[in-house]
Order: sequence, then structure tokens, then C-alpha cells
Amino acid sequence: MSEALVRLTFPARPEYLLLARLALSGLARDLPVDEETLADLKLAVTEACGNAVRHAYPEGAEGAVAIAFRLDGERLEMVVEDEGEGIHGEAESDDAHPLESGMGMAIIRAIVDELHVDEGGGGRGTVVRMTKYLPRA
Repeated sequence: MSEALVRLTFPARPEYLLLARLALSGLARDLPVDEETLADLKLAVTEACGNAVRHAYPEGAEGAVAIAFRLDGERLEMVVEDEGEGIHGEAESDDAHPLESGMGMAIIRAIVDELHVDEGGGGRGTVVRMTKYLPRA
């Protein structure tokens, strides 16, 4: 299967979170994953986008959330980025993750095979990179 890339940017507002799930559903039509795994992946991307909506921008400030889905024959990579306040050196390192005020990051970590949380370019924003290895078709 050749690599596929889908990019989506939407306002950092809760009513737009469904777009992330819909984009993944469309891309996943040809993925070798069962319905339960797809539901888990939709939950993971929704949690990552929800964190950006809730935490990236000061209340009342305008901002955006960007998602990129990359698919090759062996894995699905989902990258969620914002240009908000950022994590300021508190990147993902262990289970006592400072970003985890709730269960979102723990849920994501349980679903995907690889999770990396880093500062965005220039120390601005946050980049959440999630990778799920796919079963062989």
C-alpha cells in the first residue's frame, strides 16, 4: 500500500472534534483493523485533539488544531499539533506525565504502540505523535 497523507486544520473549539474522527473513519476504510481497534483509534485522536482544545490557548483566545494522518503498509501515524502555550519542557517521558490532569494521555498510551509529546517549533505549541502498527493484511 502506498503512503497516504491527510491533513486537517480546524478551530480549537469542542464542536469541531468530530471532524478528526470522521477523517480517520474515511481513511480507515481500507485499513486491516477491526471495528474495536478503529473505535480505540478514534478515541485516541479525539483525546489528543480535545487536549489541544482545552489546554493550548488561553480562554477566549482564537487558535487552531492541526491533524495529519499518515498511512503506509505497516503503520498509521496520527499527529496532532497546536500553536498554543505549549508544554514548556514537560514533554512525554514516563507514566507520571505532567500533562495528565485527567486520563486522556493514559488512554492514548494504552491504545497506540508509540506516543511522543513534544514542544512545537520554536517552543510554541505542542505536537502529539501517535503510531499504531497495523496487522499484515
